[in-house]
Amino acid sequence: MPSAPAIADRATELAFALGARFPDIEADDLSVVEEPDADLIRVEWEGWIALFPQSEAASEQLTVMSSVMPHLRGFLSPTVPLWEESDHVDNWKRHWRAARQTEGRPLRPELIVEQNRERLVRDLAGFFHELHEFSVERARGLGAPAFREWRDQHEALSRRSLTIMRPLVNWSQITWARRWWSRLLGDDAVWNIEPRLVHGGVSVERLHVDPLVQQLTAVTGWHGLRVADPAVDFAQLIDCYGTELGWRIVEHYGELGSTADAALFRRIRLQQTVARFRDLAEAADRDGPESESVANALKQLR
Repeated sequence: MPSAPAIADRATELAFALGARFPDIEADDLSVVEEPDADLIRVEWEGWIALFPQSEAASEQLTVMSSVMPHLRGFLSPTVPLWEESDHVDNWKRHWRAARQTEGRPLRPELIVEQNRERLVRDLAGFFHELHEFSVERARGLGAPAFREWRDQHEALSRRSLTIMRPLVNWSQITWARRWWSRLLGDDAVWNIEPRLVHGGVSVERLHVDPLVQQLTAVTGWHGLRVADPAVDFAQLIDCYGTELGWRIVEHYGELGSTADAALFRRIRLQQTVARFRDLAEAADRDGPESESVANALKQLR
């Protein structure tokens, strides 16, 4: 976690970068945080949000996002942000994207009660049905990463997570992890599927509802947009809201005409375990392999 002086220095730098487009902005106006699931800095001020990449890969993610989002506006029922970009195309560190903040409040689990539950189930299922029906060919033409790239990321995560685990766990645990990854990567039923365009970063903070919590109004956090297994979105959704509500949403997703069979349910469970391995790798990269956060991630895996 950056120190307070470091955040203040960063706010000054980011305010300067944004100044050409927003001449009245000042460092004290900015709220600066690191995105938890990407190499991005998120900056918020009144009515606006900006994302700054911290690597070339993150810059490429933002380019894909800003390319695809205009085509999803109107195709999806909830509102999605549209992104303006900086003129610094030769410098990824200053190649920010900015958008107006969407209306609504995060759909926290405690806001889901008996009176709004079924309406929200229908809205969430409808959103994923619409998103997953978007043309994969069109998404690829707009720059979305291919399904093969997504599988390559799993292979890289396998190597990284096993390297982290090896000195920290006993023989039976590392053997289990090796076998688990071997079965996943070699399972034709996991990889011989029809991929879809997925959100890739579903979280409570990114699903917005109206003030009375009657309907889904907006979805944010699209920097993980890619062509992948739709099970990814549902694994993240279940992590947010629990098994009972998550499976009900998947069931209604199937009732809308999307594929929601036993194979999808199985892949959702597998992606939940993949997410635990990813938590382990991110904790090690962020805090070091001997950190408490890595120890907690290992407990979740066990």
